Amino acid sequence: MKQLFLPLLLSLCFISSAGVYGQINQQTQLKTNTILIVDNEGDGDFRTINAALENAIEGDTIQIYSGTYAEQIEINTHNLNIIGIDTELGMGNDSDFPIIDGNKNGNVISIYAENISLKNCIIYNSGSDIFDAGIALFSDQNIIEENGITGNHYGITTNNCSNNIIQDNYIVSNAMDGIFLVYTTNNLISKNQIKENNFQGIFLYDATSNQIQENIIFLNEKDGIQLRDNCKYNSISKNTIHSNNIDGIKLMESHNSDNKIMKNNIYSNGWNGIHVMDGTYNEFSENEITLNHFNGIHLGETNNNLIIRNTIQDNQEDGILFLFPSAQGNKIYYNNIINDNAYDNGQNSWDNGESGGNYWSYYNGEDDDNNGIGDTPYSISGNGNVDRYPLINPQYGPSTPSKPTGSTFGFINTIYTYSTSSTDSPHNTVQYGWDWNNDNVVDEWTKFYDPEETCTIEHSWSTEGTYLIKVKAMDNYGFQSDWSESLSISMPKQKNIIHQIILHHIEENMPLLYRFIQSLIS
Repeated sequence: MKQLFLPLLLSLCFISSAGVYGQINQQTQLKTNTILIVDNEGDGDFRTINAALENAIEGDTIQIYSGTYAEQIEINTHNLNIIGIDTELGMGNDSDFPIIDGNKNGNVISIYAENISLKNCIIYNSGSDIFDAGIALFSDQNIIEENGITGNHYGITTNNCSNNIIQDNYIVSNAMDGIFLVYTTNNLISKNQIKENNFQGIFLYDATSNQIQENIIFLNEKDGIQLRDNCKYNSISKNTIHSNNIDGIKLMESHNSDNKIMKNNIYSNGWNGIHVMDGTYNEFSENEITLNHFNGIHLGETNNNLIIRNTIQDNQEDGILFLFPSAQGNKIYYNNIINDNAYDNGQNSWDNGESGGNYWSYYNGEDDDNNGIGDTPYSISGNGNVDRYPLINPQYGPSTPSKPTGSTFGFINTIYTYSTSSTDSPHNTVQYGWDWNNDNVVDEWTKFYDPEETCTIEHSWSTEGTYLIKVKAMDNYGFQSDWSESLSISMPKQKNIIHQIILHHIEENMPLLYRFIQSLIS
């Protein structure tokens, strides 16, 4: 009866309200979320994209069917969804995603409106004036994704704008940079494939607080990524950068500061993996820098940078090179320097000042007290610098912790115990960061444990609900693991103590019955 009554009640409510609001809602629907269809043979609502834009209002979707559209586009209406369709609509034999051909004149697409989504188009053949581009962004909060951008002057430019997302695009064979960020902040550049552009893969000029992550950047004629003139607080992480003709990542000019370059895989570039010509207070951490044709990291007149937890291996010249005496105050420690050496003509620190320097595969000293640190310093060529605490073993992150174990059903304001473990190098210790609410942020760090020792921790929840908990490990050198698999926890309202005792007894002694009860209440 309950199953029949609820749909009937909802239907009656809908019928009773339709007489009052139905006509208004219908009119509203006609004015918003309209789909405008573009087909170059005339089988849709419009033959050209510009005609559809002239008739679009905020909230509309423009579907562009397969074909070639020779037109320059300016988008001035906010909140549009523009999507390419890779099929022919009616007559004709077009296939693949629509091509927007700029006919070598200006920008192919200029976006001045906000909240534009542009997806699944091939943008081609811009003009060749100084800043002409396949896509030129002049506004905020747009999403450019899954497009092919090729044969333009610049691939994508962003100018005086912020909070845009450029992701999953294929940006290839443009005459200048694949992506050019100028006077721009807080943009996300993610998961693009950027290759064979005639200048940089990505070029930042006076760009602040942008995230550049998980891109594949290769075979560009100059650098994979270059930061120039007042680039600050940018995060460049988890990119694969290889086979570019000059440097993998380059920082030029002294006003580049406070950038974080971390967890990138940088290899086989024509000159250096990372080249810091100038700049201060930048952090280079947990990068894999290998097989570059000159140096792994080449630093010029640069001060107070941190180079930590990188693996620098098999580069053809030096692993780390400080060329100028003016390079001072840089800190270099917890790195693995394998089949490479270093040269320091400045005054820099090659250990943390207490208990750890770098791992050098060429170090031949002893560790008589078996504490993981060599008994004699490692000499750095150049200006007499030394690593006072060379590490005996290379350092890598701890393994991903095991999925947490513990109660998956409980009551609010009640303490429960959860456990996990990880592994690491035998001389290290490991602490665990717990995320109690699945927001990918550590809510609580534990004490340090020996590798493989089981970590136990207590936690309670004050609000009923379902929670996903997970954990990551960090060792005493600061290397962090990935997050563990999540454990789902159900927290009903507080029950009386008798109910708690009975439920815990069932959980411990009758697990099949416990899982059945849990399936009923979850």
